Amino acid sequence: MKLKVFTVESGKVSQGAEVEKLELKGAEVTIPAVFVGERGRGRELGVLPVQLLPEQYEIWKKDEPVTVNFAEVGSTKAGKPKLFEAEQADTNEEILVVFRTKIGYRGSNNHTGDQFEEYYTIHLWPDETLEKARQAGIEIKDTYTKQEAISNSAKIYPGEDRFAFERNITYNPFPGKTIVEGWIAEGAAGRAGGGKQLIAIMPKDTVFRTSYGGRLYGDPREHFYLWNGEKLLAITRDEREATDLF
Repeated sequence: MKLKVFTVESGKVSQGAEVEKLELKGAEVTIPAVFVGERGRGRELGVLPVQLLPEQYEIWKKDEPVTVNFAEVGSTKAGKPKLFEAEQADTNEEILVVFRTKIGYRGSNNHTGDQFEEYYTIHLWPDETLEKARQAGIEIKDTYTKQEAISNSAKIYPGEDRFAFERNITYNPFPGKTIVEGWIAEGAAGRAGGGKQLIAIMPKDTVFRTSYGGRLYGDPREHFYLWNGEKLLAITRDEREATDLF
């Protein structure tokens, strides 16, 4: 199948993928490729070779910017993944996405499916919270709904601006088919923080998510995405809850 290609950079969506140069020093040859991850200690560069259309290849040889907008996923003679540029897509059921997902300062990242479950547990700090819950006649159990948490918190700390419960969220597995992985990191040995970057085939009408750990200095901690067959949508949690877009 010939797929439309997108690049996702932590909430920013752009059509196409930048084609760079891969030097094969042993063979003294340079070939077109799409990269994710990084080179260096504690890092890993993910490489996806690209067979460009003739006119694009001539532009690439001149060191001018080249972007692949449509491509078919095939393989090299050794069986490794390879892109074959196409003039158009012949399906809207799937797309190819290059995930250049960031990490926060000294942080990490993650790629998942949509939210699976949200539940609340009694906050065990400070110590008196559990005892106050019992005194308020609240049933002690492992999990609570959001509405239960809100109403019970008001009973535990009446008249106080305190929330007695912790929010817990679980997510579905990443729904894409990953064909290339890379790793970015911080620090000379890559031990100060790190996270994956991917190239994956993503299905239509299926929500997926990127999230970022560490210090983000006010930036969102996650983004949700949906390919609807025409457009790759990207929104934050707050935007999704406010607009009910998907």
